[in-house]
Amino acid sequence: MKKIVLFFMVFFLFAGHGPALGKMAYVEVQRVLETSEPGKLALGQLTRRFEEMRAELDRERAELEKKREELQRQSLVLSQDAQEDLEAELRRKVRDFQEMFQAYQARMQQEEQTLSEPIIDLLFEVINEYGEKNDYTIIFDAQGSGIIYASDALNITDRLIEEVNKAWQAKN
Repeated sequence: MKKIVLFFMVFFLFAGHGPALGKMAYVEVQRVLETSEPGKLALGQLTRRFEEMRAELDRERAELEKKREELQRQSLVLSQDAQEDLEAELRRKVRDFQEMFQAYQARMQQEEQTLSEPIIDLLFEVINEYGEKNDYTIIFDAQGSGIIYASDALNITDRLIEEVNKAWQAKN
């Protein structure tokens, strides 16, 4: 909601100036992050880390299923106390699994942020340089700006992907 209000404030601020508004464009920031060289590299690293965590979660899930099946098989032959102990152990393991899953989710979000932060910084450097070099008055993020429609002619995403790739190669 704030972004839409901001968009309209900018629009009305410049509306009285007519042609003085200058060049406008938009960029699909998410697509740049996903398809640029540094974005693909970061996504690959994140995927490898995710696969390791998923394998560990799968092992834990299999162990839980094994415990659950064991409890079902032995439920008729166990004493009431023994059955309650196994059920308590199973509940504890389920709780531990849920906590592990939540911890992995939090860690993945943190790693995603850590890996994407330098790419986002580079992207905004490139956008600023590109905007100044090509005399743009304003460049919007297509997803976050509240733009409902804009001509494809205003989309500079592909050009910015090329610029981000060049800047990334120059830094590495």
